[in-house]
Amino acid sequence: MGEMDKKKQKLMVVSGIDFDRSYAGTQHLLEHLSASFDISLYVLTTPRSRPWYEQLPHTCHVFPFGGPPLFGRRFRLMSKVFRIGIFLRMLFARQLLITETTYLREAAWAKKIRGKWMVFTQFCQELVLPEEYPQERWPATQKRFARVPDVVIDVDPFRAKIRKEYYGLARMPYVLRNTIPLSQMPPRAPRGRLWELAGIPSPPEGMPVLVHAGGVGREKPFDRIIDTVAALDRPMFLLAFCAATEEQIQYFRNDAAQKLAPGSFHLSPTVPREQLRASLWEADVGVVDYTFSVEPTVNQKYCAPTKLYEFMACGLAILGSNNDSLRDVIERDGIGCCATGDDVHDLAAALKRLLGSDMEDRKEKARAVFTEKYCYEKACSGEVLKIAGELLERSKKELPFKERNP
Repeated sequence: MGEMDKKKQKLMVVSGIDFDRSYAGTQHLLEHLSASFDISLYVLTTPRSRPWYEQLPHTCHVFPFGGPPLFGRRFRLMSKVFRIGIFLRMLFARQLLITETTYLREAAWAKKIRGKWMVFTQFCQELVLPEEYPQERWPATQKRFARVPDVVIDVDPFRAKIRKEYYGLARMPYVLRNTIPLSQMPPRAPRGRLWELAGIPSPPEGMPVLVHAGGVGREKPFDRIIDTVAALDRPMFLLAFCAATEEQIQYFRNDAAQKLAPGSFHLSPTVPREQLRASLWEADVGVVDYTFSVEPTVNQKYCAPTKLYEFMACGLAILGSNNDSLRDVIERDGIGCCATGDDVHDLAAALKRLLGSDMEDRKEKARAVFTEKYCYEKACSGEVLKIAGELLERSKKELPFKERNP
């Protein structure tokens, strides 16, 4: 076999959304695809994020934008220039992968021009339908060009089924869950480290600890979590690491102070993710609250975010909202309880059931189920191999005769 036969195909990747702090599924996918492809990543991002992308083990073309006072005008200009440049590069790509819908229009035009000379893949971590988000223009773009990609990847089996039916796709999308690799879980930190991160003393011995990590508004309003704990008929400590401004966090501190007992809660800004993963084992319950009544969309109804799997990996029992995707993991595998309705009292009732069960068994089972079934290596690596195999096979079939047979 000659040297040319061993050379990896180039895969052009255009990220439609930053994945340096969230949407980590993009990073995991690229890491696994790099075994089969020579990846070139293109991303329009902020100067603050540029160093993070440049340390990735891929060829990264990072285009930073930003800076007052003409931030909005500069971004629009940079975005248009980036789109033109990306479209021209797409015209010469044999393998193209985009994430989300941001550059779907350009990719679809390039695919229509190139035809079978290009293998086009779209990785979708959101399912945003135009009827549910009429104020946004991207859902209409997705609907218009949804059938253009050769390969579609989703992050949830329920969403994948809806995506196929709604857009009239020829076949079911691949599914890569929003999970994390077991290999990226740090060793457990010494006891007490969680409270050092929070900057407070540990709560009284025997007082169960409920943890929230992430956003506090819009589709996941944090006041629901406060009200849920307040509705309990037993003491519980609420610990939250909030992805929010100090002003927002203080608002919820004030709310909690009116509803919860003094010394039974603490709200903190976010801390480094790896440190939190190493320390969360000291808590008891991780809460994942994505309630349909708060945002009545299929994107909300079928949502199993990364923190679900992070909590499992850390060995926490899980409290979930009335959400089919959450229930399919949490209750099917006996690692926690989900609400049976959308009201706060339904979530509180689920938490009461959870606390009344064998919590240590739930926690041990959560960690075991993650390791045996839901870590990226078990849940997704095989799917990525299938995806890579299909992309290479499509490329092989669609290459012109003289290129297939040098």
